[in-house]
Amino acid sequence: MKRLRRLLLPVLIIAAAIAVFMMLKATKPQSKDVGIQEKAWPVAAVPVKTGAWPTNILLYGSVDALHYSVLTAALPADVKRVPVIEGSQVRKGDLLVELDDQDARLDLVQREADVAKAQAAIAVQESRHQADLEALPNERRLYKLVQAEVNRLVDLKKKQVSSQSALDTARQNAARQSISIARIEESIRTHDSKMLELQAALERAQAALEKSRRQLERTRVRAPFDGRVVKVLVARGHRVNVGAHLLEMFENTSLMFRAMLPAVYVPQVRKALSEDKALTVEGKVDGNEVKGHLISLGAEVRQGSGGVEALFLIDSGWNWLQKGRVMRLRLTLPKQADVMPVPFEALYGSDKIYVIDDEQRLRPVTVERVGEVWLNGKNQVLIRSPELKPGQKLLITQLPNAVESLLVEVVSGD
Repeated sequence: MKRLRRLLLPVLIIAAAIAVFMMLKATKPQSKDVGIQEKAWPVAAVPVKTGAWPTNILLYGSVDALHYSVLTAALPADVKRVPVIEGSQVRKGDLLVELDDQDARLDLVQREADVAKAQAAIAVQESRHQADLEALPNERRLYKLVQAEVNRLVDLKKKQVSSQSALDTARQNAARQSISIARIEESIRTHDSKMLELQAALERAQAALEKSRRQLERTRVRAPFDGRVVKVLVARGHRVNVGAHLLEMFENTSLMFRAMLPAVYVPQVRKALSEDKALTVEGKVDGNEVKGHLISLGAEVRQGSGGVEALFLIDSGWNWLQKGRVMRLRLTLPKQADVMPVPFEALYGSDKIYVIDDEQRLRPVTVERVGEVWLNGKNQVLIRSPELKPGQKLLITQLPNAVESLLVEVVSGD
């Protein structure tokens, strides 16, 4: 009997456990089936609308001067006075540096004396020529009288009435008179050549006088144009030689903006220049408006620069800008057709955007970046693609998980 109990006890325990399990299974709560719903990502989008837009390029460069002068000394002298300092605004003709003029004044006096001497020589020659013209007829009459005396003495000598010595004296007088006439005639013949020689001497003296006057004027170095002094290289008492640098200055209205134009935009700029289209730059520096226009492209491409230097003449703002000032201006290029401005957040990579189809899913579109434009206080990128059609919605939110067919929900636009 005891043995039977030992055999039945495990069986009863197992049966009881099975019964409890079945009861628990029968009484467990029933779970409801929950369907999995795809998440829609909230995004912002704008309608596709292409048109003609100008391209804006942000350029970084520095202020330079088209007309920059280094004024030098024209004569050796001591610096007497320097009435300007660096940064001084000067008008054309203002005194910049005054050199000692004592040597120049002494040279001027000497040149004036040379001119007076040459003029006196001409006056003497004119007077001598006039006297020769007046004396020649008298000298010829006198020669005839002397010659008649010789002839008379010859006749008397033949008659043995006159002496040989009287005849010889008369002949000497006739010879001397003939020489005098020859001298006067020679003087009259050479008068014109002598006058040319004396006139040339006078002109040389006058040229030297004018040069001396210029040298005297050059002791006062004056501003060649309205401008600003950049550097003063001398001070009072400084000894300078010919060609020594005195100061440097630039013309106010010649200030220009020198910037590197990216190579990708060079063809557009060259085309605009060839068509005489005005290309302008503008921006703000220290809160002040600066405007200018393109005047030329550089003639040299620096190795590794990635572009060409562009020169813009500053039209407004030049009166307070400094040479060498670094600034940032925006260049406006001619309008391009069939383009659309979008925020930079709309770009994925360098050439991909997403449009939202009718099922609110993303579809990738490859685009061409044609430039940038300043719009509503922000810089936006201009894109172009034949796949962009009016009425489409363009995603302008930067989604880190953006992929084709991603479900989105448009909650706002820009």
